[in-house]
Amino acid sequence: MLSRAHKLFNTLHHRTVTSHSNLDPATRFMLAGMGELKLSDDELQQCLKEHEKLTNRKSKKVNAITIKTSPPGWPKNLLLAPLPESTNDYRWHYSRKLHDSITTDKPLPALSIIIPCFNRSKILDITLACLVNQITEHPFEVIVADDGSKEAIEQVVRRYEPLLDIKYVRQKDYGYQLCAVRNLGLRAAKYEFVAILDCDMAPNPKWAQSYMEMLIEDDDIALIGPRKYIDTRTYEAGDFREDKTLIEKLPEVESENDIAADAGVHISVDWRLDHFKETENLRLCNTPFRFFSGGNVAFSRKWLKRVGWFDEEFTHWGGEDNEFGYRLYRHGCFFRVVWGGMAYHQEPPGKENETDRAEGKKITMNIVRDKVPYCYRKITPLASTALYKRPLVSIYIPAYNCASSIVRCVDSALNQTVVDLEVCICNDGSTDNTLEVINQHYGNNPRVRLTTQLNSGIGRASNTAVRMTRGYYIGQLDSDDYLEPDAVELCLKEFLAERNLACVYSTYRNVNPDGSFHSDGYNFPVYSREKLTTAMIAHHFRMFTARAWHLTKGFDEFIENAVDYDMYLKLSEVGPFKHINKISYNRVIHGQNTSIKKIDVQKKNHFTVVNNSLKRQNISTYMYMAISDDNDQCRKYRFVSTQQKASSFSRFLVALVSRMRAFQSYHT
Repeated sequence: MLSRAHKLFNTLHHRTVTSHSNLDPATRFMLAGMGELKLSDDELQQCLKEHEKLTNRKSKKVNAITIKTSPPGWPKNLLLAPLPESTNDYRWHYSRKLHDSITTDKPLPALSIIIPCFNRSKILDITLACLVNQITEHPFEVIVADDGSKEAIEQVVRRYEPLLDIKYVRQKDYGYQLCAVRNLGLRAAKYEFVAILDCDMAPNPKWAQSYMEMLIEDDDIALIGPRKYIDTRTYEAGDFREDKTLIEKLPEVESENDIAADAGVHISVDWRLDHFKETENLRLCNTPFRFFSGGNVAFSRKWLKRVGWFDEEFTHWGGEDNEFGYRLYRHGCFFRVVWGGMAYHQEPPGKENETDRAEGKKITMNIVRDKVPYCYRKITPLASTALYKRPLVSIYIPAYNCASSIVRCVDSALNQTVVDLEVCICNDGSTDNTLEVINQHYGNNPRVRLTTQLNSGIGRASNTAVRMTRGYYIGQLDSDDYLEPDAVELCLKEFLAERNLACVYSTYRNVNPDGSFHSDGYNFPVYSREKLTTAMIAHHFRMFTARAWHLTKGFDEFIENAVDYDMYLKLSEVGPFKHINKISYNRVIHGQNTSIKKIDVQKKNHFTVVNNSLKRQNISTYMYMAISDDNDQCRKYRFVSTQQKASSFSRFLVALVSRMRAFQSYHT
């Protein structure tokens, strides 16, 4: 059987593993920690010393001067669109979505309810009775997904066939397989909107209606229902059929299940409730996926196509909801609490299955840390860092005909003070030996991932490379440039201090191909969103969050120049930026830089992408125009009021019509 590391190599690289001799010291050390590379204690210490030597250089501080943040000529009444109050500000998203929305066929307004179960037939019976009692104008189906129960679950389901649109699916008992049975139910769903309801979670009568109203309003939100703890042991399903409000009348109970609830004086309370209230139903929460408990949630099935299904590696209790919710969050989904989605947890007093839950969580939390870098991992030294399945940071590199520079470039990314990272390279149809060089140097490196495509331009190559990334924080590195060793750490510290940041950037120096100093790079000392709207001040090195990127439409694949400027304008519209006045990036000047070689196209696209940004923000009162069209190097601009422009055009038309009439009168 293949080892984990060899599986990783073969799966991600599709290249044969040969030798570890050319690996960077950090990767060698981490592979040894996994048991995939045998190193003596002396060799391990040598790896640490090599890495320390390669990363001991610090980024030079820039002497920043005081400067006006508002650009010259900025109209006083020109206000950019507001930014979200948190990364999960669903109100901001809804407002933005209304502006961007295009009329399309709406999904069928109906709901598929998946109920995973293992035994507990009596409790399931009560839950199904409460679904019969739903007061809703929307159709729904119920899918009972059986995880190999020994009890007669199918007989319970059949009793509800006259009362519900219900189906039964089953898998063999392979042990605890909650994720697999959820996926089984989700694959059987016929409607676009889906809800997951544990078999012991009895819904209130307006549960389905509450979810449907919000899903129809915005299908980019994953909805979370709260829970209360009740005891139904003395009741039968028929009792709830006769009294539709009985489930809401039952007293809350105290449970010793401290994994899922906070014990109060006499009752157990959903541990999430205080946070729901403090964050306005998660609107002001920067880590909302941590409150996504899969026993009572709803979302659009389109998200399964974007992020994948529940992870079936989770075969013990807990953790799978966090991991799935994180993927939703990373890809731009929002989260919201639906109080009308209240469900009642049918758990009698006592510590039912508590030992299994606690022991299971010890196992699953290790999987969560391996697969959820955001929140669960911080900056750690090489000596205590592992080689995770999903790194904290990804650095992407679009590569084209860069055989002479790609090794220095990639090495600078691997030899960072932060080693919890990967490098993702897109070879954009190089015609030299770039691909051969990459394979030769990094073909057996699990921290380097490579894909290759036909030459398609910088925009598509960048999109391909970013889509390869697995980290939450994503850094940009051009294939002919290279980083200072602390570049990632500088930016990452700012992200960890302010969770709502969309982008952090430092500054750069210009160097010759041999690495010698060429000139100081342009550095605008403070971030100003207005200034960015008139000039590209988001200098290299730049890092942004995967979530922020997924909230945009990505890189423009139809423009040749100003591609980065367009992208960072898009990012500036979805979250705040932070600037660091340190030189952490080396930009190589070789005369073939596209911003220099095609400066005329660069200027034209500069004004195009700014006006596109204004349009995305629903700003129609001004246009951003060049003062001089003759000088390609001149970026002087003016904001022209569209109202004044329209007025001038109207006066022109009036004058033109007057002259035409005079001309006709003269000849008549």
